[in-house]
This record gives sequence, C-alpha cells and structure tokens, in this order.
Amino acid sequence: MLVLNRVLFRPFLKFFEERHTRIYGTQEEAERLKGKTEGMISRYEEELKEGRLRALEEKLKIREEAKQKAREIIEEVQGKIQKEIPAAREQIRKETEKALEELKERTEEMAREVAEKILGRSLA
Repeated sequence: MLVLNRVLFRPFLKFFEERHTRIYGTQEEAERLKGKTEGMISRYEEELKEGRLRALEEKLKIREEAKQKAREIIEEVQGKIQKEIPAAREQIRKETEKALEELKERTEEMAREVAEKILGRSLA
C-alpha cells in the first residue's frame, strides 16, 4: 500500500490539486480581470459623459457668444444708420428743391416757347 501510495495516489492527488489550483486560480483571475474591466468601462463611460457635457456647454457658450456678437454688430450698424439718416434727408431735400427749381425754370422756358409759337413772335 505504501508503494501504491507513493507511486499512484500521491501523484494523482498532486495532479488533482494542481488542476484545482489552475481551474480556480484562473477563475479567480478571470473574476478579478472582469471586475477591473468593468471598473475601467464605468470610468470610461463617465469620462465620455463628462466630455460630451463639456462639449455641449462649449457649443452653447460659442453659440451665445456668436449671438451677442451679432447683436453688437446690428446695434452698431443701426447706430450708424441713425446718424446718417438726417444727412440723407437733408441731401434729399436739397436735391428735391434743386429739381423743383430746374423744373420751374424749364417750365417757364417751355411756356415762353409755346407762347412764341402761338403768337408767332418773340417775347423777349
């Protein structure tokens, strides 16, 4: 029995112990790696979520800055237009007066020409 114990049982028991250690050690290592991987995935997803949130905030900030810049430009242009309106009105008024004066002169000249043709003589 002693010989069988040394030759057969001990190697057989050693083989089963090694097998058990390999199987359960591998399972434990797999569980440890799985937990580590899940933790990494969780951190990655959280960082991704935070990154998306920061990107959205930056996008909204840029959009608001663009709107503000557009408002400033519009206000500046409106201010310039308001300053130019009185000068433009004055120019229109002067041009209208000039055109009316020219029209009056031309009307008088045309009336004289018509009268001369009707009368057949010069009205000078």
